[in-house]
Amino acid sequence: MDQKQDTKASAAMTIIQPKETPSDFDIDALVWAIQNDLSASCVERYLKRWNAPRIKQELSKPVKMLFNNYLYPALFFAVERNCPELIRLLCSAGADPAQQALPTRMPVLAYCIMSAEYQLSDTTDVLFTLLAMGANPYDLPQDMWCHYIKNPAKVGPQLPVAEMEKYSWCSHEIRAALCRTFNLLQRYQFKMASLLPGRTAQAKQVAAAFDITPLFEIPFQIIGQRLAARTVQEWVMSHALHHIEMPLVLLFTGPSGHGKTELAKRMGELLSLPLLKIDCTQIHVTTDLFGPQAPFAGHEAGSPLNNFLADHSGQKAVVFLDEFEKTTPSIHKSLLLLFDEGFYKDRRTVGKQLDGTKIIWILASNQGEEMIQKYWDVHLANQPEHAQLQLPIEPLQRTLEQSFQSTLGAPLTGRLSAIIPFLPFTPEERAVTTYKFMRKLFNSTRRPISVPAAHLARHLYLNFIDDGALASFIAERYYSPELGARSLLKAVNTQVCHKLTKAFLAKEDEITDGMNEGGWECYDVAVKDLKGGFREIVVKANGVRNLQARNDDDFKFGLTKKKSCEDERLVDELALRLRTTMRIFGASPPSRAEKKKKNKQVPGRSRK
Repeated sequence: MDQKQDTKASAAMTIIQPKETPSDFDIDALVWAIQNDLSASCVERYLKRWNAPRIKQELSKPVKMLFNNYLYPALFFAVERNCPELIRLLCSAGADPAQQALPTRMPVLAYCIMSAEYQLSDTTDVLFTLLAMGANPYDLPQDMWCHYIKNPAKVGPQLPVAEMEKYSWCSHEIRAALCRTFNLLQRYQFKMASLLPGRTAQAKQVAAAFDITPLFEIPFQIIGQRLAARTVQEWVMSHALHHIEMPLVLLFTGPSGHGKTELAKRMGELLSLPLLKIDCTQIHVTTDLFGPQAPFAGHEAGSPLNNFLADHSGQKAVVFLDEFEKTTPSIHKSLLLLFDEGFYKDRRTVGKQLDGTKIIWILASNQGEEMIQKYWDVHLANQPEHAQLQLPIEPLQRTLEQSFQSTLGAPLTGRLSAIIPFLPFTPEERAVTTYKFMRKLFNSTRRPISVPAAHLARHLYLNFIDDGALASFIAERYYSPELGARSLLKAVNTQVCHKLTKAFLAKEDEITDGMNEGGWECYDVAVKDLKGGFREIVVKANGVRNLQARNDDDFKFGLTKKKSCEDERLVDELALRLRTTMRIFGASPPSRAEKKKKNKQVPGRSRK
């Protein structure tokens, strides 16, 4: 395969048909199912039918394409689906995230980054899942992500002879394609992945045994806070490994807007646990938290916390108590039994005991902010990024524990499993956080227009010119230590979103749903130098870009309109094989209406 063909590999990724009645694990059937949108639960059921060594052996084999001799491992097809859950399933079953396409030897990480361009979708979450599952960031040339604030150069440095063969797949054309799609958030996580220690075989085994493998993704779901993410991982795994039959109580403390809520939310999502968030500024007495005790008036309604504990008695769940330092001593006393033994009586009934031993309690507080800042100034200010992971956390935790004993009391503080400090952002982390908010705007404006639903500022393409410099400019000018990420969100809303609105409203054309079938309105976002040495963010309309995603059927069957009738007859045969395969997986083929509806829901999908 030449390099030009490899950048458009999706057009040829069509597998040979699966066997009619497989008596053994069939890699072709698995890939066929992935391509044809079978759910991750169907794939999981299929994988469970076979022994692990057999599956691992088959997942290591590349799959031959239908109309050419190109070979792609199964993981490439999961990337094509843009489905993190499938990536987790295949990697947990033994797929190697270092897999390469043949004969070009392109790594799956590179394929994932470039696929965002021809799919017109954001593959960032899939990329982070691959890194969390053990993909090696050095599969891409280091110069493209080591200094992540800078955009990668289209022409790389001269490589040592030992590395020339390793990166032989990275031609000038492919490197240019990577530069177009390798965004700041992705480059940052590549750098962080290079600093994290690799997962040991025992860590993988423990995570798989207790179904907490997604926990490895936590460092890739938040900006900064590597120390906090690592500590949370360690405590959750320790709690599971030793079968501790009591709640896990973690206190997150640090400056406002630095990831406490985000980490709690991501933890619940990754572990597929229900999460209840309670704003403790509204909690003054125990009835505010738990509701009246039966038989007092109003006890039938309970409270959000009471009812949540009742609904998830004996189950894993997360309760997040935000701004916990605002609570009173009576609230502290009411939580002692819950935090210690984990048992609680439902206030809506008399005597019904609930089991809360599997609940993960997360308490968030800003109380230790000054101590954390002082510790940061002494030990981490102006230090390289890897220093954060090597920081001894115990001295800071002891200092914070003494502080919380004076406010929360010794009985409650003694029931905390761990106090986890959240550190200030570095200048680079502020820039990446800014870009994260910019990227959310980028993705939301790429969705299809819907005039009836009043979704009008859609089907747009935001071109962030030099994303690292742009995000750094906003962060340097508008970051507030007191507000943290909230100040950066506000800056993106005022400096990018608001200016985009002004440029958008300057257009005379009436917005219609039919615009989804045409080109994309392009808006350039850049830092502009003004007279007198001043600089500002400018958002300017820049015409229409004719972007078009690949056609699903062309991708699946490796066909175009120029294919012969013989190939079209083969499609009919493959369609029959599809129905057979879906029966194997216990699923039904999607109807034409379902496919059409799904295509309309895909962000950024343009159809001509």
